[in-house]
Amino acid sequence: MKAWRNINVQRGNRKRWLGAPGSLSARLAGAGQRFSVQVLSQGLQALHPDEARALGLGRRRAGYVREVLLRVDDVAVVFARSVTTHPHSQGPWRSIRGLGTRPLADVLFRQHGMARTPLQFARLPPASPLHRHVAQAWLGGTGAALSGRTLPARRSVFTRAAAPLLVMEVFAAAHAPWCWPSTMARRGPPLVPRTKI
Repeated sequence: MKAWRNINVQRGNRKRWLGAPGSLSARLAGAGQRFSVQVLSQGLQALHPDEARALGLGRRRAGYVREVLLRVDDVAVVFARSVTTHPHSQGPWRSIRGLGTRPLADVLFRQHGMARTPLQFARLPPASPLHRHVAQAWLGGTGAALSGRTLPARRSVFTRAAAPLLVMEVFAAAHAPWCWPSTMARRGPPLVPRTKI
């Protein structure tokens, strides 16, 4: 897929959600009474060609992948996929192997020496391989089929000790707490990496 771009074309509150810096998990936690992470899969998987490119790999290959659903008040709202190389999952990113149902944000926004690229955005059409992958994972995790509509997504690369980790978040739920959480204003800004690139 070659549609990733630096422009966020969404509108209204959904645009604010996609473009917000810091921890998405923290923002979702502020949008309801209960935030939770449902792990769908974790381990070695084939990488999509655009993922391999984003990680600086020369060709399609396997990597260490973690896929989850982010839930607010037990309702699945976001599909998230994090990808790194297998060696890096045993080195600088070994902490993701033991996360369990804790959010990845516990690693990304609470540790020193982290850098993050600017967000990229995409609209995933129903016919795209990535949309089909998300729909299959969503069905397996929720028991409900996604509607045949274009899905807004974002991604960025976090780097630690020269090891990249690609994080993609797909805002898949049609009806979700996409109102901007007013509690965030009272809690202050969300956690952000200590360094950026």
